[in-house]
Amino acid sequence: MKPSRYNHLVRRHNQPQVLYNSWHHRSVELDGSQAAIYGGLSLPITYNLINQKDPSVAELIARLYAQDFMIDDHRDELRQIMVLSHIYRFDRRRLELWIAPTTRCGQACQGCPHSANQRDLSPEGWDSARQLVAERAPGLKRLAVTWWGGEPALAWPAIADFDEHLVKLSAKHGFDYHHRVISNGGEALVGATRRLSRPPQLYLNIDSCHDKLFAEPEATFLGTLSQIADHRGNLPPKSRVRTIRNIPGDKLCRNINQLCRNAPDLEDSEVETLDSLLADGFRLENLPRPKLAACQAVDPQSLIIDAEGRVYRCWAEVGNPEKSPSGGIDDPLDPGNFRWLDWEPFKEAHCRVCNILPWCMGGCRARPPDEDCSLWHYAIREMLELTTRQP
Repeated sequence: MKPSRYNHLVRRHNQPQVLYNSWHHRSVELDGSQAAIYGGLSLPITYNLINQKDPSVAELIARLYAQDFMIDDHRDELRQIMVLSHIYRFDRRRLELWIAPTTRCGQACQGCPHSANQRDLSPEGWDSARQLVAERAPGLKRLAVTWWGGEPALAWPAIADFDEHLVKLSAKHGFDYHHRVISNGGEALVGATRRLSRPPQLYLNIDSCHDKLFAEPEATFLGTLSQIADHRGNLPPKSRVRTIRNIPGDKLCRNINQLCRNAPDLEDSEVETLDSLLADGFRLENLPRPKLAACQAVDPQSLIIDAEGRVYRCWAEVGNPEKSPSGGIDDPLDPGNFRWLDWEPFKEAHCRVCNILPWCMGGCRARPPDEDCSLWHYAIREMLELTTRQP
């Protein structure tokens, strides 16, 4: 028997220590003697010095084994994660679409990339999206659609029509259909969601959110840490929040720009703010969790459709037509597909030995090599402390 390579012992002053596993996202408290026993078991040089027949030691080992903190000697966790990742990525029974029905918006953000060229998704674009789903529908088990923009609420009639089509298709082929909306949270959205088949999950910009939408129980609020802290009094207890830069990118609205970023890049004061949000019961969506693909770009079943009807794999490439798969989304050798299909962190030496691989899964492939890696390891102590405080 051996400790999991993804275990982390989080030491806390005048409190029980916490043993956390970054693959299974589980934690267990250990008192001083238990932490000392585990410390001995975790080091090869002292492992054989621990009397594993001692009742207290045997009890602890059994407890840790039941939750995969201790595992059988023959288990190769890295290979298990690799196999599960491959099964997940190439499972065509699921499909995730990110569709921009419009780039129109009423916020007039400084630096908005769409201000001079606002447009709606054309009828041909909607038809292409319908055809894409129709081709995959017979084998689907789950379809997830995310509406982004611009402000999706300004194209609500088209969204409602497409939603009705997907409801009928899901009933015919027996797959689960879910949707969510990334919105400024303005007045255009108030009441609009009732026109859909079921209430969508909402991602609302906290800086422009309408007062009536702050009460949405299933909403996640987007903003900078300072904006979230300023508006915390308006939010329901235990609200979900996600920090974003909240400024437009070269091609993307402020609500979606770098929304996919997971690697922590925090100042000490920001860690204190995150700590206080957790203390007040808020749920932080930016905190690390295990996953089977680094991001949607390397997930073959995830596609981004912009308001011009073009399909992309990665948010960093949206708005650059030459990056769109020219040979079609199902041609694996098309350069627009192959770069992402070829993603394989399990062959990288530093990933193979990394004890937080399940958190980042190799990091962002659109960024310089190892940039995410350095951010994760620089902030690992703070991330572990925050993560073990949130279930």
